[in-house]
Amino acid sequence: MSTPFDRAVISIPVTVVTHHEALAAVDPTVVRLTLERPLHEHDAGGECVACAARGDVRAMLFDLLQSARADGRTLSAVIVDATAVDDARPVIDRIARGVVPAFGLRDHTVARSFHLDKVL
Repeated sequence: MSTPFDRAVISIPVTVVTHHEALAAVDPTVVRLTLERPLHEHDAGGECVACAARGDVRAMLFDLLQSARADGRTLSAVIVDATAVDDARPVIDRIARGVVPAFGLRDHTVARSFHLDKVL
């Protein structure tokens, strides 16, 4: 039985969509993760835990990978809908390799299993 921490055989491409118009161009059969708008305003660089959890793309990708493995499904690609997020740069940086360091097994598993393919 595989675990979420097993070495990835392939890296799954992730497309981050930042504009509503671009959603029409994505394959509707591809798994889509939707990031939610923060609950309230924050000072620059000071996001509360509740709002951070709504847009933690690494946690969402890890949960998706774990669920797919448990169900015996394979993921061919993932679309991250970041249209509700005011600034998608932090989301993109957390998926792009080598930009935001991985902390803990979850982040390392995501870094090994997924790669940023494109931003629309």
